[in-house]
Amino acid sequence: MQAKYSSSRDMLNDDGDTSMSLNSLSLSTTRQREHWHTEHGTPSSAWRPVALTLLTLCVMLLIGLTALGLVFFQFYQLSNTQQDNISQKEEMLGNLSLQLQSLQVQNRKLAETLQHVAEKLCRELHNKSEGHKCSPCPEKWKWHGDKCYQFYKESKSWQGCEYFCIAENSTMLRINTQEVLDCPAMGVARPGYG
Repeated sequence: MQAKYSSSRDMLNDDGDTSMSLNSLSLSTTRQREHWHTEHGTPSSAWRPVALTLLTLCVMLLIGLTALGLVFFQFYQLSNTQQDNISQKEEMLGNLSLQLQSLQVQNRKLAETLQHVAEKLCRELHNKSEGHKCSPCPEKWKWHGDKCYQFYKESKSWQGCEYFCIAENSTMLRINTQEVLDCPAMGVARPGYG
C-alpha cells in the first residue's frame, strides 16, 4: 500500500489502481460553464429586467405599506380622540343627571314646605273664621281636615292609580275612620250623593 502524489496533484487510492486528477476535474467544470454560457447567454443579461421589475414592485409595496401604516395610525389617533370626547361627554351627562336629580329633590322639598306653610295658614284662618275660602290644595282638589282630596271618575288598575298618584306627588286615599268616609268631599265620589 503505497500512496503516490505527483506534481500535477494526481492521487492514487490505497490500492494504487485508481487515480484522480483535481486539475482535470476543475478544468472540465470550467469548460462546461463556458459551453452553457455560449449557448444560453450570460445570466445577468436575461434576468436584469425581471430583477429590476421585482425591485420596483418591492419598493412600491414598501411605500404602500408605509402609507397604509400612516393612515391606520391617524385613524387610531382620531378614534382615541373621539373616544376621549365621548367619555368626557358621558361624564358631563352623568354630572348633569346628578344635578337634575338634586334639583328635583330640592324642588320636591320646597313644594312640601310650601304645602305645609299653606296648610298652617289655612288652619289659622279656619280657626279664626268659619267662612274662609282659603284652600292650600291645587286647583280641582278639595280641602278637608288636614288633607287635600281629588276624585276621578275614570276607572284604572291599582298600579295605574299608583303611577298617577306618584306623578301628582300624592298618595291613594286610605279610609281609616268613619269621619273620613262621611266628609262632604267624599260625597262627590259617591254616585247619587250631594
